[in-house]
Amino acid sequence: MCLQSRRARIALLSLLLLVACTRRGAAGPTGAVQVDLVEVQPQPAQVGQATLVLRLTDAAGAPVEGAQVEVKGDMTHPGMVPALAEARDLGGGLYEVPFEWTMAGDWVLTVSGTLPDGPVFETQFQISVGAP
Repeated sequence: MCLQSRRARIALLSLLLLVACTRRGAAGPTGAVQVDLVEVQPQPAQVGQATLVLRLTDAAGAPVEGAQVEVKGDMTHPGMVPALAEARDLGGGLYEVPFEWTMAGDWVLTVSGTLPDGPVFETQFQISVGAP
């Protein structure tokens, strides 16, 4: 066997091992958990205190309860401090998040968390926030 062929096989085996050992369980909108932003109060979103309601469902559409869920809000322009909040499990796959919009403009909400059986998930939503 030539040296180049041996190196190519070793590289291929290394790549296959790397892929096989990659941690599974990260999920997004099309993965093991679906996250929907079902309510933003007040509506339309405006600067100040707000309440967000999220719905988590599994791949079969069943509600996911007992997850630990966090929300990070970032303005779409740099230089702003992110807003952070933890969700409260309301049951039936619904999670309530007390949130504060600190400025009018376009925001990106990153919803991340850990499911009761350990897998993690993350997804994003875009929200336009108006002045009060």
